[in-house]
Amino acid sequence: PDKAENGEPYQRRRGLGTSLPDSPPTFPALRDGAPTAGSSSWRRIMLMILAITIHNIPEGLAVGVGFGAIGKSASATFQSARNLAIGIGIQNFPEGLAVSLPLRGAGFSTWKSFWYGQLSGMVEPLAGVFGAFAVVLAEPLLPYALGFAAGAMVFVVMDDIIPEAQTSGNGKLASWTSILGFVVMMSLDVGLG
Repeated sequence: PDKAENGEPYQRRRGLGTSLPDSPPTFPALRDGAPTAGSSSWRRIMLMILAITIHNIPEGLAVGVGFGAIGKSASATFQSARNLAIGIGIQNFPEGLAVSLPLRGAGFSTWKSFWYGQLSGMVEPLAGVFGAFAVVLAEPLLPYALGFAAGAMVFVVMDDIIPEAQTSGNGKLASWTSILGFVVMMSLDVGLG
């Protein structure tokens, strides 16, 4: 594999003299500019939307359980539940962008892209209500649900986002913003307890 310096695209060679194209593939477009359902790019976009939507379910459960468990132990306080909700709420902004921006790039209108980004997160408050009412049932499942949510996001990042950033020439930017996101979330974890 050839890797150029200073954030230049990362290219993989499939055989002698053949390399990936320099520009991303174009979407086969319908009348409204949306990609066709059979295209590879459309499948990747749908996989990411599905992973983020599924990932939001255990996050909502975590917030609901946090609020539903207030007073059941010394560490189950309103402040800890509020801090958990704030932390998850902050990281929902880039998740919504991760849904909206690929749809916008695929030809959807700005409003439709924004709306689908919002819809991917709507499962979270619903799961939160369920989690608050089912604290006794959800509490033992919470570590597994959060592990599943983390695994879904790690899969999407490793399988789709990192390779895509490398091939489009944004590898260094993607790496630095990933580090920045990690520092922000760790600071929130330490600062908010």
